[in-house]
Amino acid sequence: LALGQKPDVADHAARFMAIAGVGVIPALLVRVMTSYLAALERTQVMLWVTLGAVVLNAGFAWALYKAWQQRRRVLEAQRVVEYFNKADYRNASVHDILWDVIHNCIARLQLEDCVIYLLDESGENLVQEAASGAKNPRPFEILNPIIIPLGKGIVGAVALKKQAELISDTRLDPRYIVDDQPRLSELAVPIVHENRVIGVIDSEHSRKGFFKKFHLKVLQTVAALSAEKIVKARAEAIVKEKERQLHELNRNLAESQLTALRAQMNPHFLFNCLNSINWYIVKNQPKEASRYLTKFSRLIRLILEYSKNREITLSQELDTLRLYIEMEAMRFEHHFEFDISIAPDLDPEDIAIPPLILQPYVENAIWHGLMQKNGPGKLCVEIFSEKNLLVCVIEDDGIGREAAAEIKGQAVRPRELHGMNITEARLAMLKGKSSAITPVHIHDLLDASGHAAGTRVEIRLPI
Repeated sequence: LALGQKPDVADHAARFMAIAGVGVIPALLVRVMTSYLAALERTQVMLWVTLGAVVLNAGFAWALYKAWQQRRRVLEAQRVVEYFNKADYRNASVHDILWDVIHNCIARLQLEDCVIYLLDESGENLVQEAASGAKNPRPFEILNPIIIPLGKGIVGAVALKKQAELISDTRLDPRYIVDDQPRLSELAVPIVHENRVIGVIDSEHSRKGFFKKFHLKVLQTVAALSAEKIVKARAEAIVKEKERQLHELNRNLAESQLTALRAQMNPHFLFNCLNSINWYIVKNQPKEASRYLTKFSRLIRLILEYSKNREITLSQELDTLRLYIEMEAMRFEHHFEFDISIAPDLDPEDIAIPPLILQPYVENAIWHGLMQKNGPGKLCVEIFSEKNLLVCVIEDDGIGREAAAEIKGQAVRPRELHGMNITEARLAMLKGKSSAITPVHIHDLLDASGHAAGTRVEIRLPI
C-alpha cells in the first residue's frame, strides 16, 4: 500500500528486486499492483467528489422545493382571505356562510379535519355547525355532531379564554376530547366580535406537530372575517323575522276582516235567492219553484262550503257563478242569455281566487242592466291572463249605468246591492298597500250613435 502511494519508490523496488535476482515476474507484479492501487485511489476520490456534488444539489433542490411550497401556501392563504373578504353574503343565512367558509376557504388550505362551532342561545354550549373531512360524509351534513360545554376541552377553553391554542401533541394534553377519531395535533381559534365569543374554528391532524404559525395566522384572519359576516347575517335574519311576523299579523288581521265581510255578504246573497223563490210562489208556478229550489239548495251547499275557505279554484268559482246565473235566468223567464268563456292557456283547476268574488258584479249587471232592458239581453263572462294577472270581464248589453241610476232614483224602494260594495272592500284589502294596480275598472259601453249600450266591468286578480 505504501509502494502504491509512491510510484517512484515502487519503480526502484522493482529494479532492485530484478538486480538482486529475485526474478522479473515478481518485479512486474509489484509494478502492476502499485499502478492498480493508484488508479483505485483516484476513483475513490472522484466518487467522493461526485457524491458531495449530488448531496449539495439535492440539498439545494430541497431548499427550492420548500421555498416553493411555502410560497404556494402563502398565495393560497391570500386567495382564501381575498375570496372570503369579497364574498357577497346578502340574503345568506349563518348556515350558508359557515358552509361556504368550510368548502371554499378551509378546504383550500388542505387541512385534514376542520369543524366550526357556534355558541348556542344559552351561551353555555358550543354546537358543531359545519365541518370538512371525515365529519362531512355528504354535502351540508355533519356526522354525529357533538356539543361541548363552554370551558370544557381544548375548544371550550379557547372559547372561554378568547385565545387561540396550538397543540403539537394531543396525547400530552388531558383536555383533548376525541370526536370521530383521535388525532395527534390540534389548532383552535376563537371567533370573536366586539370582545364577545361567537364560536370556534377547530382543526385537527393525524400528524404530530403538523400545525405551524402559518396555519394559526390564516385561521385567525378567517375567524375575524367570519365574525363580521355572522353578526351581519344574524342581524338581517332578525329583521326578516320581524318583517315576517308583522306581515303575518297584518295577514291575520286582513283575514279577520275578510271573514267579517263574507259573513255580511252571504246573508245578503241568500236573501236575494229567497226573494226569487217567493216570486215564483206569488206567480203560482210550483214546478218552476221546485226546480228553482233544487238549484237553490245546491247553491247553498256550495256557498257554505266555499265561504269557509280563503281561496277556491277558478273552476269552483265558475261552477257557482254558472249555477247562480241559471237561477236568475229562470227568475227572469230567460229574458237574457249568457256565456262564460275561459282562455285556453288557463287551467281553472290550478288557479286560486277568493270565493264569490264575481257573483256581486254579475248580479248588478242582471238587476240594473238587463232586467230594465226592453227586449232580450246578453251577459258575457270572459276570463284570461294579462301580465301575471287574472282578468275577469263581466259585460252586459243593458241600459247602462246612467239610465240605471235614473230608474233607481225614481223607485219608491230602490234595490241596494250591498254585495258589490262588500266585494270592492274585499278586493281593496286583497290588493294591499304595496300594489299600484287598481283591481276593478268599470267602462260604459256606447253604440255607433253614442247612446248607452251596456256596461263592462274588469276585475284584475294576482295569479
